[in-house]
Amino acid sequence: MLKKENDAHPGTPRPADSKTTGELLRILTGTHSQKELDTYLETHTKPDDSMDFAGCFQHYLKIRDLKKADVIRAAQLDRTYAYQILNGIRKPNRDKILALCIAAGLTLRETQRCLECAGEGILYARSSRDAIIIYGIERHMDVMRINELLADKREHILE
Repeated sequence: MLKKENDAHPGTPRPADSKTTGELLRILTGTHSQKELDTYLETHTKPDDSMDFAGCFQHYLKIRDLKKADVIRAAQLDRTYAYQILNGIRKPNRDKILALCIAAGLTLRETQRCLECAGEGILYARSSRDAIIIYGIERHMDVMRINELLADKREHILE
C-alpha cells in the first residue's frame, strides 16, 4: 500500500517511531483495553501543550535553518513582541501567525498546521481575504506584496 502524502503533516514533530497519522489511527482503533491505551499514549503521543504555535513554528525554523531575527524582520513585526510570541510568552493572533509563516517561507500546509497548533482557524478558500493570502503563499510572495494585494482588493491587510 502506498503511503498517502496527506497522512501526516510534513515537518511536524512526530514521535521517534515516525508512523503516519493513518497508521496511528489504525493502531488506536485496534486498542481494546485501558492498558493498551496507556501504552499507545506513552509511545505515540505528546502532551497537547507541546503542540502550541511557538513549538510548531520553532520546529519549522530549525529544519529550514532560519534565524528568528531574519524572519521577524521579514514579517514586519515589532521585534520585542515577536520574540515574546516565538518564546511562547504571548499568544499571537491569526494575522501575526500568518505574517511569521509567510516570512519564514512556509508552505500552505505548514502554515495551516501552525494555525491549528495556535488554535486559530485555518485559511479558508471560500473567504476572499483568505483566498488572496493562499494565492500569495502559493506564489512565494512576501508579507509586503501580500498586503499590497489585499489592499488592492479592499481587504484588511495583515497587521
